[in-house]
Amino acid sequence: MIRVEFLANDLGPAAAVDAEPGDALVDVSDACRAPVSFSCRSASCGTCLVEVLEGAALLEPPSSDESDVLDVFDAPPSQRLACSARLVARGEGLVRLRWAGSDE
Repeated sequence: MIRVEFLANDLGPAAAVDAEPGDALVDVSDACRAPVSFSCRSASCGTCLVEVLEGAALLEPPSSDESDVLDVFDAPPSQRLACSARLVARGEGLVRLRWAGSDE
């Protein structure tokens, strides 16, 4: 299992859930009602930009669509799109995230 934690922000309280390897962060965030904003859910708007504070190695590399959007936002390597990022197919550990749209 991979533990996924979302830090609290102006959208809501912290949330955490145990996820299966291979799960998409969009599904994980829905399951625990994470404080992350979603609009398009298809790597085209960037509203779900999250900062990976811990556990980046437990995420698959960005797809070409995700990379294109990250490039538009000039996002550092520590940021990912929650709508596109997936947990690695095998592994266990902790992924800690913070919604990049937060002022906190």
